[in-house]
Amino acid sequence: MSTYPIYLRPELAPIIAETPEQTTWDLPAMRAGGDALLANPHEADSRVEVSARGRTFIPADLAEDAPLIISIHGGGYVAGRAAFDDAKNDELATRFGAIVVSPEYRLAPEFPFPIPVDDCISALAEALERFGHERPTFILGDSAGAGLAYSMVSRLCGLGLQMAQDEAIAARYKRIASVIRGIILLEPCVDPTLSTPSSRFFAEGPVWTRRAAAGAWRHYFGVPLDAEVTIPLRLIEAAFPKPCAEFREEGFPPALIVVNPVDPLRDEGIALATGLVDAGCIAEMHMFAGTFHGSLSMPGSVTWHEIQLLIDRFVKENSVAR
Repeated sequence: MSTYPIYLRPELAPIIAETPEQTTWDLPAMRAGGDALLANPHEADSRVEVSARGRTFIPADLAEDAPLIISIHGGGYVAGRAAFDDAKNDELATRFGAIVVSPEYRLAPEFPFPIPVDDCISALAEALERFGHERPTFILGDSAGAGLAYSMVSRLCGLGLQMAQDEAIAARYKRIASVIRGIILLEPCVDPTLSTPSSRFFAEGPVWTRRAAAGAWRHYFGVPLDAEVTIPLRLIEAAFPKPCAEFREEGFPPALIVVNPVDPLRDEGIALATGLVDAGCIAEMHMFAGTFHGSLSMPGSVTWHEIQLLIDRFVKENSVAR
């Protein structure tokens, strides 16, 4: 952490001590630390359904036009489980009267890019088949989950370097993309180059560090930690295409992006938001004083309440097709 007097919200300070060290160079330890968080499972108010695809939260008295939210967990692409976000997803379902689906995507390095993206698309496709394509659909992700959200929406819209696919898959993707009304990216993890000023200034965190990010990215793209080769540019461009005029032409949905002032990922989120605006897309960006990586959805916090207000307004504004 920088020696400068950086302001952190007092209500969020416990997160720093409670979060296990993000040791992407020692994945068994990192995953075990995360799994320990499940020792006290959340008691949901919504009905929770668990399948191989993930976890689905269905509120009582579900309205016919209730939105569908695909909520993708973080974990640096190498750790985490859908169940870690039960409290957040249950609250989203009950507060917004929404169906919330949290995909159980497979993790790198065992399953590198594009497998996690494919898993999230499959979870979305299955949810649409079950709950209907007419529902306003939103994709929400936090950290690596936000990176996956951006990747999957980009692919569904036919943007960036596309993987080989036949006409039937292309048509299916286009149909799925047409129902997405918005994308919500919290502290997005989308720049494997680690070249931004914030990546250097907040190299020691708190919580997420430059070293952790470097290991996570190499795992995600299938590059050994001890290899001297760099991550191939074609893979980066396929996963995280830079916004351009084609985004507007292909109908990239409105984006709500939230970054933290104290976060090595701050500047890549800002760059994504401004890039989308410059490309002619609809995008907005927010940054709350005193937040840091992993602090945006702490249950019961003022910060999480503020985030929910943003999401509520964004969902209502974009639930009708433009």
